[in-house]
Amino acid sequence: MLTTDIVYRILNQILDEAKQDGGAPVSVAVCDKDGSLAGFLKMDGAAVRTGHLARHKAYTAARMQARTADFLARIKREHLDIRYFCDPDLTPLPGAAPLVNKEGEIIGSIGISGRPSEQDQAMADDVAARILRVLMQPVN
Repeated sequence: MLTTDIVYRILNQILDEAKQDGGAPVSVAVCDKDGSLAGFLKMDGAAVRTGHLARHKAYTAARMQARTADFLARIKREHLDIRYFCDPDLTPLPGAAPLVNKEGEIIGSIGISGRPSEQDQAMADDVAARILRVLMQPVN
């Protein structure tokens, strides 16, 4: 289950890493498994649009149960117009990934925006790969 405590640990961990790596500031959104916003943080200096994009990326990963890079590939491969999905909140921009628990169930998603799309996606993928460690960390 994606608790508030876990959401804030994820957000803070990503922002700490983003501050240390010297890259552009980012916005980070975490959604629950249904795509509802569970948490959001924007680094100082991140462009306003990054907040909007991070939220839509996370929403898309939760609703489509796929990385946004994979959703974009599907749209291209199947020659689909995004309006086909009848959901104006979906975005195919890379930078989000579902969060999966140890049982293989999607418990939420993470969306990142502020850097080139490939970097946003790599950051989201990294967090998704490490989510079990975040879930297992004891609460201080």
